[in-house]
Amino acid sequence: MKKVLCLSTALILSLSSVGCRQIKAREAIRDGNSAYEKEDYKAALDQYTRARSIDASFDDLDRMIGYSQIGLYVPDDKSPANEQHADAAISELSNYLKKRPNDTIARDALISMYLSANRTSQAIDYFRNYLQTHPADLDAVKSIARLYSTQGNFDESLNWYEKITLIDSKNAESFYILGVVCYEKVAKNPPADNAQKLAIIEKGKAALTSASKLRTDYFEALVYLSLLYRQQAVIETDPAKQQQLVAEANRVRDQAVEIVKKRKAAAAAGAKS
Repeated sequence: MKKVLCLSTALILSLSSVGCRQIKAREAIRDGNSAYEKEDYKAALDQYTRARSIDASFDDLDRMIGYSQIGLYVPDDKSPANEQHADAAISELSNYLKKRPNDTIARDALISMYLSANRTSQAIDYFRNYLQTHPADLDAVKSIARLYSTQGNFDESLNWYEKITLIDSKNAESFYILGVVCYEKVAKNPPADNAQKLAIIEKGKAALTSASKLRTDYFEALVYLSLLYRQQAVIETDPAKQQQLVAEANRVRDQAVEIVKKRKAAAAAGAKS
């Protein structure tokens, strides 16, 4: 009986100790939150770090510490001390997202940190690893496509924009974006080889045609489709085929104009009623 009482007393003391630690940790978190709201990121970081040293059971502390490190980071400052803030922010938010992978706000903060610190490759690696366990996450696929575009890697960017259309196959906008990406490439930074340029044009035309089928009044998709036909006409060496391409570009353009006319007529009718 005495042994049981001793064990019970030890348990009470243990629970009391745990409760005390949690109270002190919460007080530090409260002080950290107050400092963070005042944009005193150094004080916030100190308090959050103190809270974790007292009680590391609060998962959100990784996020709070990561946000504080972001607050302390100065873009374009390449000093070792500033780079340490970037490293710490990335490490803390990465650890947090392993436990809370669906926190899109924290994920956006991490990606913003990658980009601010000119670490686009690391951002791409993060999303590639994430997609291994979340292969159908459309936002992650879109992020990779944009990141490769930011990096200037058109081929990889195009591949990922195509993946978006596979995942989001009922969304006209996904095909529209792919078509626009193709047009931007051939119009502003075309490959030297006309065969490669033609392949991109055809891919863009197919995407924009799909977009216009999914949304029959998709004016913007038809505009870019017309522009791609004109780009194709420029590299066509057969005069007869060139004229056919120009004629098709005009037909699609006229189709887009008709959509605009119908929209204006509908708006006018609505205003009168």
